[in-house]
Amino acid sequence: MPFLMGALSTPTDATATESVSEGLIVPEEQESILKVESLFNDASGIILVSAMALWVKNGHFNYQQTLVDFLRSAGGGVLIGTMAALLMISFRQLLTRSNRFAYNAQNMLFLITPFIVYFIAEEAKVSGIIAVVCAGLMQNSEGMRSRFVLPRQYHNGITLMNLFREILNNMVFIILGLLVVRIVRADLVVGNTNIEWIGIGIVLYVVNLIIRYCYGLIVKMTNQGSIIFALGGVHGAVTLALVYMIIDSVSSSKFDIIILAEMLMIVLSMIVPSIAFRFLLPHNLSIKENIRQTNRLRNEMVEEGINAVKKIYLPENVRQSVLYDLQDQKNANSFSDFWRQWIQASWRAEFSDQERELEQRALLWAFRAERQYLDMVSQRENMQEYVYELFNDMLLAESILLDQDKFY
Repeated sequence: MPFLMGALSTPTDATATESVSEGLIVPEEQESILKVESLFNDASGIILVSAMALWVKNGHFNYQQTLVDFLRSAGGGVLIGTMAALLMISFRQLLTRSNRFAYNAQNMLFLITPFIVYFIAEEAKVSGIIAVVCAGLMQNSEGMRSRFVLPRQYHNGITLMNLFREILNNMVFIILGLLVVRIVRADLVVGNTNIEWIGIGIVLYVVNLIIRYCYGLIVKMTNQGSIIFALGGVHGAVTLALVYMIIDSVSSSKFDIIILAEMLMIVLSMIVPSIAFRFLLPHNLSIKENIRQTNRLRNEMVEEGINAVKKIYLPENVRQSVLYDLQDQKNANSFSDFWRQWIQASWRAEFSDQERELEQRALLWAFRAERQYLDMVSQRENMQEYVYELFNDMLLAESILLDQDKFY
């Protein structure tokens, strides 16, 4: 029983770790190890939990079979992930270089690849998690070596990937919250008079901290680095999911204790570092400084564009439209300004082809002045990190302006 609960406590959650350290600077060494650990320990946790569940159920532990299962699951996951990645990369590259208009299909292929890899691996009775991780690591360099074949696809792919990553990361916490609510609604907390699970949950968390701290010292981390690594092992939805794997392997009373203890350990692993990291880690003040500097440069950049437009002849209705769009770059238009423009656009006659061309040329002229300003500032003040973000926004604005069939 203790070994089973220890195995359930193995997987950590990188997303949860990032959430408890948001706004703080985690040392690079600990951050890298925590991310790599969370990628690979889910599969090892599943193997250990399965082995411990059989031990509890049958009364004996089969060392040889457990080792064979682990090697087969991990090794098979690596093999299938590698082979699947090579096949999908080859297929996508052939499609890209034979059909330049298949970028939507490319994005869909990229999104479904991890699901395909996971399904194949699980059907082969090996670790789908490790297979997906290996496939993902191999595909990291694919985009960098083909980003200029179809720039539109590469940009759209990054945007789509960031959207799905945020959705899936948030879903992890939603699932965790639903599981916790389900446990409470089942009256396990309120109706259970056996409070043994409280002590077990605390012991599980403390033992996890001690083991992780000792591991940090063994791999030559500093004392503070070992503490950060120990606290950074935040647990999440995967741990509770593993608990439900053993529901048929233990009695009902034992399962109640296990799920309550593991839930308490998860909550402690989130609360304790959320408090401790505020004292152990320095605050990332550079984020606020980056925002301040970026906003300053953006305002100055837009003013250059506005001044450039004011020096050229434009019909008054076109000039007002252009100035409104430029003001939008720095979010200087108010709520009432938007509705005033919306009413005017809805009731006035559409721009003629000549006026539309003048508007487009005026905006391009303004963007040219803004780029020149950013070039000057980046060389004079050595502010590349701020300027690149503004350059990116401006180039996206130009792409919207030039892609008339879809946006303009």
